[in-house]
Amino acid sequence: MTKTQGPQILQKIEALNLSLLPVLKKYPKTERYTLAEKTENFFLQGTESIYWGSYEKKERAHHLSKARIQFQMTGYLLRIGRRMGFTSEGQYEKLSVDLVEIGKMVSGWIKIVEKIEHDAKDV
Repeated sequence: MTKTQGPQILQKIEALNLSLLPVLKKYPKTERYTLAEKTENFFLQGTESIYWGSYEKKERAHHLSKARIQFQMTGYLLRIGRRMGFTSEGQYEKLSVDLVEIGKMVSGWIKIVEKIEHDAKDV
């Protein structure tokens, strides 16, 4: 994990998790074990992939790419929940802005990792 990307992204993910879980708990009972659970699972899988990427140097780019997709799926499912009226516009806006920021951080981290790997091959 690079010193700048790792701790910042983990702090951002933790803060988003603390905001996301209460919102998902307010989904209607009929959606709590389908849409809400799937949204939470994608977010947690993305978090897990970030941790794997931070510790497993050989597969870092793979884990980070996987995390980026999982966070994008989280955003997609949140958007579906918003369109179905399960969250307020304000809640959705805050969560999606934070998810986009995390996605940008992951993408930046992937670029750094790919550059390091490319430079290592040239040596």
